[in-house]
Amino acid sequence: MKSLLKIGGAIVLIAMIGACKSKSGNVAQQGNISQQTEGITEKYWKLIEINGKPVVMSESAGGRDAFIILKNEDNRFNGNGGCNTLAGAYELDPARYRIRFSQVVSTMMACLNMEIEDEMKQMLGMVDNYSLSDDGKYLSLNRARMAPLARFEVVYLK
Repeated sequence: MKSLLKIGGAIVLIAMIGACKSKSGNVAQQGNISQQTEGITEKYWKLIEINGKPVVMSESAGGRDAFIILKNEDNRFNGNGGCNTLAGAYELDPARYRIRFSQVVSTMMACLNMEIEDEMKQMLGMVDNYSLSDDGKYLSLNRARMAPLARFEVVYLK
């Protein structure tokens, strides 16, 4: 009788451990979706490549980094094209790696070289998906299955 109780207790213990493992797997899966969203929002994404070309900002372009920040509040974004400030709205579907930008507006300052800024504004209108590097350091904005339209590197502000 005592051996049956020991065996029964062992079976219950094994069942409880198995239940804990399956629950933690579900939490991990939910965490991945949350991590994907947290992985791209509320960060300073510096533009490093656009249309396959490396981005080098010069004083003639305004001297500022081209960047975007995807804000959680109201799904708004802000940024800079190197000369002018950019802002607008975005829609994000992290489960399917989808992103769309809309209502993009910018200031209208004139700079000598606005090529990167013009390409950046055009790119924001074309993007429909994104990818994030495994280490979370690089964000690629893409259209369909084409090569990335733009690549960004996260910059942690001090």
